[in-house]
Amino acid sequence: MPCPSFNISFSTTQVLLLTIFGQTVILWFAWGFTGALLLEEVIALPDHVVHLIVEYPTVLTLVVTLISTALSIITSMFFTLAVKQALRHHLSGPITLFRLRTAIALTKPTWVWRWKYLQLSALTLVVYVVATFLNSSWSTLLLPTIVRWPIPMFGTELDLGSAAFTNQLSVDLNTLQQNNSVQASAFETIGVMTLLSGIAAVDAEGGVQTSSIFSFNGVSYSQSTGGVLPAIEEYSGSLNPSQFGLAFSGGNVSVNSTFDWGRHGREADTQGIAKNYTVAQQGVTANVTCQLIDRSKDSFFIDSTTTYGPVISFFTWNATANCSGNINWVSYFTGGNMNGQIDPESEGFLPVVVCPSSDPSKFGRALVIFPGVLHTSTTSCRRLFARWFPYLTTVNVTYNGGIVSVDRISTSSGPTESPSLPLSQYIAAVMAYQAGSNQGMTSNTIGDFLTAYGTSHVTNTHSALEDYWRGITEFASTQLRSGYSAGTGDIPSSMTRSTSGTMYIMTYGWRSRSLTYIFLLVMITMFWGATMLAAGYSLIQERYYHSDPSFDFSNPIHLITAASRGGLEGQLPELDIRREDRIEDLAVQFGDVFDKDGNRTGKKLVSA
Repeated sequence: MPCPSFNISFSTTQVLLLTIFGQTVILWFAWGFTGALLLEEVIALPDHVVHLIVEYPTVLTLVVTLISTALSIITSMFFTLAVKQALRHHLSGPITLFRLRTAIALTKPTWVWRWKYLQLSALTLVVYVVATFLNSSWSTLLLPTIVRWPIPMFGTELDLGSAAFTNQLSVDLNTLQQNNSVQASAFETIGVMTLLSGIAAVDAEGGVQTSSIFSFNGVSYSQSTGGVLPAIEEYSGSLNPSQFGLAFSGGNVSVNSTFDWGRHGREADTQGIAKNYTVAQQGVTANVTCQLIDRSKDSFFIDSTTTYGPVISFFTWNATANCSGNINWVSYFTGGNMNGQIDPESEGFLPVVVCPSSDPSKFGRALVIFPGVLHTSTTSCRRLFARWFPYLTTVNVTYNGGIVSVDRISTSSGPTESPSLPLSQYIAAVMAYQAGSNQGMTSNTIGDFLTAYGTSHVTNTHSALEDYWRGITEFASTQLRSGYSAGTGDIPSSMTRSTSGTMYIMTYGWRSRSLTYIFLLVMITMFWGATMLAAGYSLIQERYYHSDPSFDFSNPIHLITAASRGGLEGQLPELDIRREDRIEDLAVQFGDVFDKDGNRTGKKLVSA
């Protein structure tokens, strides 16, 4: 039993309508995709797709290339069908061989060039360039790349300058003064951290620029904390704090930050390849200026009492500072040999006295620190002071790769605010506590640090001390902010201020590049426009004259057969083959061939 055969044929009009529909759908896809991209700015791929791309990067290129090639082939096929049908009608009259050659080139497409036929040559070249660029256009449009997807964020944080916080801190400090024990355990716990915060903040050691990482409460800071508290959940610590407020020594701190996903709410769990954040927050720092003491305004005295022992001697030092009429003093204890002498090569003494400004109303704006350097091998006995001006300001904080970086802040970088009296008192207490902790029986930690890193030069010494005390100021503010933000409870709104920033998700997707995509759309739209013109012209002509779809003038076999039927081979030998331009000027015309019954059986090419 013979197998049934199916013969499906489409009329020329149906083919042209299908061409118009298919080419338009592809154009809509290109414009729709680009329009969505311009509207959204970033279109990100789902995380599971991104993970596959990271694991198999070459597969992404292969898939996009296949899709681009398929779209390019389909688009070119529709263009060829429309142009070929239009030229069937156009070639019904007399035409030169060069025009016939041009028509064949347009259906490939390829290009021909004759200066004599400049316009036709330019037309073939333009079509060839656009068709060739089509595949690259689709690849550029569809290939996802690594994009930086910005997501706005906002929230609140503890405001160290608010009246409510100032009152609470004042009450806690008074309680501390009465009990003399509230803060002791916290100071013992963070004593080492305060020292490290000052050392890490020194950005020039021995005159060489350095970059340090300081870690506190499970968070790594680039060089210094800047007086900020992490505003991102991943940087807020994980352990539950055992104490709060002034007694805080570590643990989880509350973070009140939310992200505005807008229309992308369903993508709120997107992780991408990496994340980083930039947030505008409240920071605390200080302008610290070290210089030699002006004995006409201030004075610094040191006296000691020696107690001799059988093996070593003990020294009791009284360091007294007269800060423009305000007397402050600190006692230190050091050791020496049995003869009551200190070895200047291995032992050091660096007394520090913290005293307020002579104007009590300016305590929050200026404290003066008097370090006196004695008995060190690199620095002679010298009296100098550091004038300290703390201030609150807004800083840009970057969270990236587990490290918090605070822009170096100064009074010229933006609006500033002097801290309240209780805040200044607290920071000054931390500085005084650390100054006393630095001094050991036979050495001073900060003095040894200055000596070890070659800061014997006066300028380097001053710069290192300025950075050291600035780092401690910023850390003390971060530690204080952490203590009053610890736990899961909400901070009262009267103690908060607003924060704002942006989360950047590094992922694969598409980002709006207006000029690039507009250029690509122009290429694709030009191809669509040429197809529409050719198809429209053919549809109009089909109403009056039905073409013969069985004859393809671009097919060499059909063309040779037509030339043979028309006897054109008898005329060509008369032309000089070396004069190609004369051959191309030969006028020809396609005609119909009929059988004895009057039925059309094909085409012939005759001399016009």
